Amino acid sequence: MPPGVARRAWRAASLALALCACILAVAPGALASDVATAQKVVKDVFGGGNMYRVTERRTLPFRELINTGAESGATFRFVDETVLSVGENAELRLDEFVFDPATKGIKGAASMTRGALRFVGSAAAKDVSIRTPAGTLGIRGTAFTMRVDGTLLELEVQEGQVSLVAGGAASVVRQGEFVSLRAGVAGVQRGQPSPAFRAAIAQIVRSLGAAPQRAAAPGGGPREVRDAAGRPVGFLVVQANGRVDAQDAQRRLVAFYDPAQRATFGADGRRIGDGDRLEQVLRGGR
Repeated sequence: MPPGVARRAWRAASLALALCACILAVAPGALASDVATAQKVVKDVFGGGNMYRVTERRTLPFRELINTGAESGATFRFVDETVLSVGENAELRLDEFVFDPATKGIKGAASMTRGALRFVGSAAAKDVSIRTPAGTLGIRGTAFTMRVDGTLLELEVQEGQVSLVAGGAASVVRQGEFVSLRAGVAGVQRGQPSPAFRAAIAQIVRSLGAAPQRAAAPGGGPREVRDAAGRPVGFLVVQANGRVDAQDAQRRLVAFYDPAQRATFGADGRRIGDGDRLEQVLRGGR
């Protein structure tokens, strides 16, 4: 090999080795950034795919795998004050979670292959998804409980709403609704929680306590809306992601205003019109 070519090859190899050394030095710290802290741990809870026991006040790193045993469970508090509780005989992986300083919320994805969990989102904006064998949940600011048993997913929303994508089709599960979905079966089934679902959530409550109060959304609590005669006709509720819900007197969702699209939509997701028309809708107009 000519001397000039040899020198250039040597310099290139040296540069590549230095770059690899820098990557190896930086990557572990980046991957190990903590995203949550174990707030309460009951009995057998393991991290790292059963490599070590999770104890209270232990922080969870990037891409952690959590496993729980019988009559066990744990509650984790994320850096944005979101609280996630997982019940017995569960497997949950926290993938690629990061804290976004701009929104002061979390972004990322989780995968759950078995067990039950309870999710209580903070008021901070967030963009989180949970993958299951049956479908993927899209989460902003909300509170819900779910259970995974093989290819079966059961979901109940206590506050806000959850988007659910399965087999290329999307649906929305709203506050007060319970749905079940099985991989390979088209469409969600709406109804009442199954005995197995109730038992799984009861075990979480029994082991870890009642769900924490969700942090107040921007703008405070619900604002009452009255008609021209002064009769109450519903409420306006600002959600954690900035969306405003119009609820009737029985607190059922009637319509919502999406600030990102600057438009009002019905509870079924159909567009009503431009701008915020929620008070008009509650008073019987469009």
